[in-house]
Parts: sequence; C-alpha cells; structure tokens
Amino acid sequence: MITFVQIILVLATAVEAFTATSQQIALLGEIHGLKSSFVPLESTRRRPQNRNGYRVFLLRCDEAIEDESEDVSLSGNQWDGHREKVGSACHGESSLSTRRSFLLAATAAVALSYIPFTANASDKRLEEISLGTAKWNNAAASNSFSQLPSDARSFVSTSFAVYFARFLIHYDNGAAAWWNNLSNSYSLLSPSEVQRREGIAFGCFAYSIQVALYSLIAGNGQNEYRDIHSSDAVTKEKYLALFNGMVENYGGREDALRNIALLFAMLPPKYQPVEEMANKCGEVVRKAANSSTVTPENGRKNTSKLIAFKPLPFEFQQNYASLLPSNYQPLYSEITKSFTITPRISMSETAITEQSTSTFTTTFGPISSQPLSRERPDLSFNFYALLGLSGGAGCALTHTLVIPLDVVKTRMQTNPGEYDGIFDGAASIAKKEGINSLFLGTQATIVGYLWYGVSVYPSYAFFKRFIGDQILSPAFAVAHADDVALIAGAMASVIASLGLTPIEACRIRAVAEPDVYRPLGLMGTLGVIQNEDSSSGWKNLYSGLPSLMTRQVIFGSVKFLAFERSSEAIFGVWPELRDATYTALGVSLVAGGFSGALSSVISQPADSILTYVAKKSSGGNLGILDGARMMIQEEGVVSLFRGLSSRCVWAGCIIAGQFLLYDVFRAMFGITGNDLNQVFEVALTIDG
Repeated sequence: MITFVQIILVLATAVEAFTATSQQIALLGEIHGLKSSFVPLESTRRRPQNRNGYRVFLLRCDEAIEDESEDVSLSGNQWDGHREKVGSACHGESSLSTRRSFLLAATAAVALSYIPFTANASDKRLEEISLGTAKWNNAAASNSFSQLPSDARSFVSTSFAVYFARFLIHYDNGAAAWWNNLSNSYSLLSPSEVQRREGIAFGCFAYSIQVALYSLIAGNGQNEYRDIHSSDAVTKEKYLALFNGMVENYGGREDALRNIALLFAMLPPKYQPVEEMANKCGEVVRKAANSSTVTPENGRKNTSKLIAFKPLPFEFQQNYASLLPSNYQPLYSEITKSFTITPRISMSETAITEQSTSTFTTTFGPISSQPLSRERPDLSFNFYALLGLSGGAGCALTHTLVIPLDVVKTRMQTNPGEYDGIFDGAASIAKKEGINSLFLGTQATIVGYLWYGVSVYPSYAFFKRFIGDQILSPAFAVAHADDVALIAGAMASVIASLGLTPIEACRIRAVAEPDVYRPLGLMGTLGVIQNEDSSSGWKNLYSGLPSLMTRQVIFGSVKFLAFERSSEAIFGVWPELRDATYTALGVSLVAGGFSGALSSVISQPADSILTYVAKKSSGGNLGILDGARMMIQEEGVVSLFRGLSSRCVWAGCIIAGQFLLYDVFRAMFGITGNDLNQVFEVALTIDG
C-alpha cells in the first residue's frame, strides 16, 4: 500500500524533475517502514548510516555514483540495479532524461515501500521473549508488585536480576529488538541524555525481570510462599529449572554458556545448581587453582590473600547490552562446593532516588522500583470521548466561575482608560449596572467553553500520539518532544476555534453592549450577527476567526507544553507528591496556574486584536492584519497589552481550574494515568 508520505515524495520529485533544465534531480528518500523524509544531499555525507531502513539516491549527473555507494543500506545486487537505472537516466537521450528521472524516482519510492524493514534482531517484539510469556498490561489492572516484599532480595538478589536483564538484551531476540529500537530513538539526543534515558529504561526493565524472577522462585500463592521460607531445596529446584531453560533456549549461542554460568555463580551457594552447571558448562568453568585461599567456614577467600576488586571496563558500564568480558570466568571450589567469579566482582548495592522512582545501583547497572511502562499505543473512541467529556466539564465549570473576571477584562479592552484596575472595574460595573452585570454572557460562555473542552483535550491527545507515532521517525519525535507538543496543541486549538469563534463573538457583544444584546440571548445574537451583511450570511460569524485562531493556537500550544513541563519539574523535585491523590491534584493546580499565566502573556496581543476586530467589524471585512494596524495607529503599541494583569489573573485561575477538574473528572470516568499507560509483565516458563 502506498502511504501518504510516499505520495508526497513522488509529487515533490515530479515538480523538481519537470522544472530542472541544467541538471538532474538529486533525490534523497529515507524510507523507514511507513515514514519518509527529504534530506539535503550534502547532509547525508555527515550522517551516520541508518541501520533500520534503506537510503536511495538519484544523484545529479555530475556526481559519481560510486562515491556515495557506502551510504546506501542496500545489498550489492539491489544497488547495482539502482545504479544501472540512475546511469541510464543521467546519460540517456536528452529529450527524455527529465521524464525518465521522474519515472525512476516515482518507481523507486513506490517499490521501496514493499522492501521489508530490517532490524538487528529481526522483527521480534519485547513480548516475544523466548524464556516465557510476556505482554503489556494496562497499568490500572496490572498484577505487578508495586513494591517487592522486603525479603525478596534474599531469594532474587538485585545483582542477579540486573545481569539477567543484560543477558536477555544481549541474547534474546525480542529483548534485543526492543533495546535496539529504544537506542535508535535516542540517536538525536546528546550523549549524556542518551545515557540518562537508557539508564532509566534499563532500570525499569530490570525491575520487571526481578518481579518475574521473584514470582517464579517465591510464587504468587501464599501456601507456596510459606514452603519457600521453610525449604531451601525448593528454591534450589526452581533455580535449577531456570538454569536448564536458559541453557535450552540460549546455550547454543556464542559465549552464552559462560555467561549463564557467571549469572548463576552470583547466587548464594545454597541455591546454585552446581551439578548441572558443571555438566552443561564444563568447558567454561574451572577449579580453584589454590584451594587454600578458600575457607570452608564461610566459602570466602582468606582476607590475607584477598585480591582487590577490578573495575569493569568503561564500555561495559556504558552499554547495557554488553556482558562481562571473556577474562571473567566461573570458578569452582572443591571446599565450598560452589561457584564464584574470577576476577572478583563487587556485588554491593546502593540505594538512590532519581526523579520519581527509587533506584538501586549495582555493578551491572541500575534497577528501578517501578516496572517498565509505556503509553498505550492505541486509544479507543470511548477513551477520547471520555477525555472530551472530562475536558468539557472542566472548561465549562471553570469559565463559569471566572465570568466576572472575564467581564472586567473585556470591558477594560473595549473601554480603555475607564477603570484603574481589575478590582476597580468590578466595583464600578457592579455599582453602576448591578451585580448581575458581572455575569453578562454566561450562556455564551458555558456553551462556547463546553465545546472548547470537548474538542481541545481529546484532539491534543490524538495529535500528540499521531504525530509522534505515525508521521515522525522515533528518533525525531523523541528529540523534538517539545515541538510535537506545541504542534499538537496548535492543531487541537484550530479545531476548537472553529466552534468557539461565533460563540465568542456573541459573548463579547453581550458584555460590550448589554442593553442591545442581553435581551436577545445567544441564539438571537447569532442571528443578528449573521444578518448584518446579507451577502456574507453565516460568514459574518467568523469575521474574528483569524484573530481568535491566532490567539488560541498560541495560547493552547503554550498551555499544554508549559503544564506538562512544569508538572515534570515539580515532581522531579518532590517525587513524593505523586503518592497521594490530593497532592497530585495540587501539582495539577499549581502547574495549571503557571501555564495559564505564561500562555496569557504570550498570546495577549492576539487577544487584544480579537476584541478590537469584534467591536469594529460590522460587515465582516476587517481582518487580523488590518485590525492590528488600525489599533496601533489609533491607540499605540501599548494597546496590544492592555488588560494584561487582569488576563494573567483570569488565565492563571481558569487554566489551573481546568487541569484540576480535568483530572478530577477523568478519575470519575475511570481514566487515570494508569489507564493510559501499560506495564511490561513477564511470566518465566520452566519445566519441572
């Protein structure tokens, strides 16, 4: 199937082909699964080769094809075929060369859509782990231990679980494919940020593995759990079954037996399947050369002859897919009847706290206190509908509560200089027109912002996922996460503006001229505006669309991004605030207030122009640029920021309330953060 992006690729190539007269097309199409993008030819000489896709060049005639051949991830036969085609296009008859180039470009774009995507570990997924069954479960319904029992590490040591996770990433096709894809998605980040994110992801994966190991060894049933406490033999038997399963699934791979033996040498001697290790890993284990260095009392080397721990290579510490170098060997002692590792390795653990999770650092890497998780890859229509209901209820309620602030803000913009400030404006309006005047435009406010919430919140969630998952490559989406959030917020605001514009025009008129429009109500005001110019009709309702859309696009995009980043910053400093519902809602309130104030400052000029255009435009002919020019000429540049203080207070209050109530209503509808996330769960399979 030809994707939309590939159609754009062909069309763009056609334009270039039929307009070029002195040279042929230089086409660079980087086709990665369902994704394509144009990159300047010069930049490809500096980019590392993408291991997960194919690069095809139709070079300029004066370029040597052979010079670029190393940049193309095609086999020799495939490249030869493309080279012949490009050569014929560059050196054929001049009257047909341009058309041939176009046809070849189109053919290449379409043909490559059928070339299979290749990854280092095939097309395996993390769920296809060989040593058991695994799946992504909804976090709300997950059976994973939120916190392992205090004695869990006596059965499954942290070092054992972390090295087990390394082993899977190195040898298991599913785990290796997941890790390669994850690493590739970080390829555009700085090295320090890559290391930080990989450390977090690996730590969470290691915790999921530790939970799986504990479930295997200790069992989920209370009766079996008590048996484990009373019998080390049962624990050893289960480790023996795990050892046999690893040998069966991975033992035939290069150096796997040595690493399996090293892994089980990390267990306490009473749990080690010594006989099976000696039988199945006999070629990679050796006996202690000097048994006198081991004491039978504690199974440890005599401190008088203790060899200092050697630091592991830097590459091992930085690359979580690597395993212990070949000089590390499993060593069997006749005295202790168990295995150790030589050279000696520290098995110490250090507890630290990073961001919102507690983490243990070990010699082999970090392990988190939270399982591996991800956003749900797909949301049903019901989810988006409930997000819309939550957003609509939150927006309508919060805007209703701050209607007096909105009335004062609008009056300060339509009647500049009449009020000294927001409090003076409120007092003057109430004194001169009655307290009810502070609630002008209530009907339009409720209807308009009910629509706004119903449309903008689910649209933002949809576009953020769609852009990141379907349009951009994973690496670009991760590196430009802020840009994705801004674009998603802008697109959601465009949709919201289409329904909000006519309602907002009615609200402004009801507030600015209450004697005329208050008796008419919302529907009557809509009819009056529509009939002001019979030739335009309903288009009159959208005379303020450019200005309102500009304001909403700026405000909405900044609002979502500022809220998400401020929430992350607060939780990063005080991670314990996530633990209780009321503290988490408090964070939403504070972050919402900050995002609202910041968004109001940035979008204030467009908001002032909106009010001016709605007031001055009687025939629907005054646009945003003309309105801005007239406003500046009549009242000066300062008029663009008139009423900023009241708008900051208004926006801070209303956006804080929006996000607070949005979270409250989502929880009521059963859509919490856990409902939108999935956790990785593994059930290790053993025989016996």
